[in-house]
Order: sequence, then structure tokens, then C-alpha cells
Amino acid sequence: MNNILLIGCGHMGSSLLNSCYKIKTNNFTIVDPKNYKFIKKKYRNYKIDSYKSINNINNISKFNIVIFAIKPQISQLVLREFKMLKFKKNTLFISIVAGKKISFFKKNLKHSNQIIRVMPNMPSIVEEGMTCLTSGRQVSKINKKKASDLFSKVGEIIWLTNENKLDMATALSGSGPGYFFYILLSMQNAGIKLGFSKKIASKLVYQTFYGSLKYYKKINKSPQELIRYISVKGGTTEAGLRSMKKYNLGKIFSKSLIAAYKKATFLGKKNNE
Repeated sequence: MNNILLIGCGHMGSSLLNSCYKIKTNNFTIVDPKNYKFIKKKYRNYKIDSYKSINNINNISKFNIVIFAIKPQISQLVLREFKMLKFKKNTLFISIVAGKKISFFKKNLKHSNQIIRVMPNMPSIVEEGMTCLTSGRQVSKINKKKASDLFSKVGEIIWLTNENKLDMATALSGSGPGYFFYILLSMQNAGIKLGFSKKIASKLVYQTFYGSLKYYKKINKSPQELIRYISVKGGTTEAGLRSMKKYNLGKIFSKSLIAAYKKATFLGKKNNE
């Protein structure tokens, strides 16, 4: 049985809870100062306990998984309440706190050699996320499997061998949905400029993106192959792609990802000073 203590039930915390609370081997307890009453009411038929503070919980040693799904700005304040708490030596601590390194949790938690950092992304809310995980060498195979089982319920997972690569994942998959929506918006606006209504332009772009992704997944060919396949010589697609190459769209993307990566590493250093 996984006795899971979830600290924070915002977007990522609630997406994990919603995907895992019905699994019989998972027993959730939630701490969320703002939403604890709502959570208790919403999940009253599933025996999910919800509290305003960690100090309201009597038997803290029963938890074998503790998940921090809080904002980095309040992490120091929240961790102060955990300094004197005694968990089991094999308790797994999972952090979904952006920018906070494993060393930060080791400094602020007793008996905390079983720590895993996780970087999910927004589509986890609809169980189609991309989650990257990393851990220290001391984390047991059993605890790694527990983390894999939990986060595979909200999408795909990848284990990274180096914690620093989590900043790379932040720039690519973590921030990726934002890039996707920006491109989607840009294409919609271009369609409106061509003369379509907003409603029609939105539908055309949405279905084009959705269908293209499904096709890409099913056809099992590289993007380069698909570009060659759809770009008929002298055709419309070739003309559009030629313009993209002229303005070096690929280089713009590369620079954008590098900017996001630099920001992630900066925030990581700042948050762990």
C-alpha cells in the first residue's frame, strides 16, 4: 500500500490525484491551506483526508511517499514545518517544485536520501503529459518504480541520468506547450488575415495540428521524411516552407529553447542559494 502525503493540490498536484486516487494500492492524504475543505468535500466518498496544515496530522510516520507540489516561492516556508518531523528511512520524497534541486531537500528534511525530482508539463492535466524524472544514486529501485507507476498515469515518462538535464527538459517539454500554443495562435491570426472568420480559422488550425500529430505517431516516419513527402515540387507547401527557411524559423526555435534553458539554470541557482 502506498500511503501518499500530497503537499499542495494545484494544477499538477490535482492532476496526479485525479489520475491515481481510484487505484486501490494508493491511499492519499492532502495538505492544502486554501483548498482543503473543497478537497474533503469532493473526495468524501473515497476516504481521502484533507488538512489545512501538516501539524493537523497525528501519525506522520505512516507515509511512505511524500509529494511536494508547491510553488518554489513558498518552498522554504513549507519545508520549515518538516524539519522536526520523523519519517521512515525509506520514505520516498518527490518534488514537483520548479528549480529546487535535490540538495535543497536534503538540507531541509531528516532522513531524506530517497529524493526524486520530477518535471511534468501542462498536458498531464488530461493524462497526456511528458514527465521527466531524476534521482540521486541512493534512491532504491523500489522507490524509482513507485515514482514511475505514479507519473505514468498522467502520460509518458523519461528517466534522466543527470539532474542538470532537468533544466533542458524544462526548456523543451516543460515550456513546450507554451510554444505550441503560440504557433497555434500565430496560424489562427494568419488565417484571419487571409479572410477567414476567427471560428473557422481556429477549427482549421486545430484539426490540422491534431490530425498531423496523430498521423506522425501512426506513420512511424521522421519529420524530415514527412516534410519531403508533403512538399510537392512547385506546390504551395514548398512555397510556405521556403519562406520559413528564408527567415530561419529553425534558428529562431533553437534560440528560443536556449533562452528558456538559460532561464531555468539561472532560476535553479537562485532558488538554491
